[in-house]
Amino acid sequence: MYLVWHRGDLRLADHPALLEALSQGPVVGLVVLDPNNLKTTPRRRAWFLENVRALREGYHRRGGSLWVVQGYPWERVPEIARRLRAKGVYALKAYTPYGRYRDARVREALSIPLHLLPAPHLIPPDLPRPYRVYTPFSRHFPGVEPPLPAPEALPPALEEGEIPQEDPGLPLPEPGEEAAWGRLRHFLEGGLPAYHLRRDRLDGEGGSRLSPYFTLGVLSPRQAAWEALKRDGEGARKWVSELLWRDFSYHLLYHFPKMQEEPLDPRFAHLPWREDEELFQAWLWGKTGVPLVDAAMRELWATGFLSNRARMCVAQFAVKYLLLPWKRAERAFKDLLLDGDTPQNLQGWQWAGGLGVDAAPYFRVFNLVEQGKRHDPEGLWLRRFAPEYPSYEPQDPVVDLAEARRRYLALVQGRLR
Repeated sequence: MYLVWHRGDLRLADHPALLEALSQGPVVGLVVLDPNNLKTTPRRRAWFLENVRALREGYHRRGGSLWVVQGYPWERVPEIARRLRAKGVYALKAYTPYGRYRDARVREALSIPLHLLPAPHLIPPDLPRPYRVYTPFSRHFPGVEPPLPAPEALPPALEEGEIPQEDPGLPLPEPGEEAAWGRLRHFLEGGLPAYHLRRDRLDGEGGSRLSPYFTLGVLSPRQAAWEALKRDGEGARKWVSELLWRDFSYHLLYHFPKMQEEPLDPRFAHLPWREDEELFQAWLWGKTGVPLVDAAMRELWATGFLSNRARMCVAQFAVKYLLLPWKRAERAFKDLLLDGDTPQNLQGWQWAGGLGVDAAPYFRVFNLVEQGKRHDPEGLWLRRFAPEYPSYEPQDPVVDLAEARRRYLALVQGRLR
């Protein structure tokens, strides 16, 4: 018997560890409800648990079993391995600081081998040479290998563990691999050809809305890229380049773990952040008087989703216009997202906030009125989430946008001299 330990890979297809374990003998799947990962908002816990439930159903349809246990992995994985008399544990390699720490502790606690197979990233995050800029990193993209199929059948075994229920407080997408594939097919047929033209829409309708599935590994980037590139075209190439940004995020955090707490560019480490609670709450709850920001934050609260363009705008407003402490804002933002992936959120905030990821970091400051007009020209998205605003012009804003922009640029330029 071999254990297949699922972490951020809640799927059966394109799963090298599962297939490798099956080649050695019978397998049992395992999910550990790790308290270190579940210290988050109800919406994020619920989304995770519903996809664990869908994974268990996938095991059952193939005749197999998925154990679900609660506790610290370095305690529970060895315990389950002993109970099942497992000969080895198989999993996909983790690249985040906590994932690497967790796996090292589990390996130390096990009396049997822990086999960590490369996850199907498009570019391995652990390239020997660290890159701080996306373009040279992206040149390592070798093309896409065919994804691995899901096993047709799994061996029967005993099963233990209840999957808790959690009220998310908002509607969730349909969980599981079948739902992810349905969403992917819908995007490939209707959205992919014009993706390069529509991807910046503030309402997010130009994108795939697959990010919640990617975050939990319900769908792998390799599966998505393979299907997209089969269709070819400028939209496909641009979408795959965005998938490569996901891997770049993991690459950055793998090589620069301090970016969890510090700007990638140390020159921005000691900006005079404004510890203003009233200002922070106005930003967080969408009550700033800046229409684009308020509509975006209200959509985030209501749905757990936000378009990439809107994410960049609200992050820039928090960091560059308000000078709010970027780490506090980044964490609060991630907790509201269903797709709150740590490497991606950190990279996105450090890019938008001009903290070292963007090749032209500090002087790129969005005009939030023009952004709204350009990417929601009919104002439909604005009227849906912030209907009190007749246009994208600010109304009694918490900060004068022009003055805040000048203040930020003068502050940063003075520190870079």
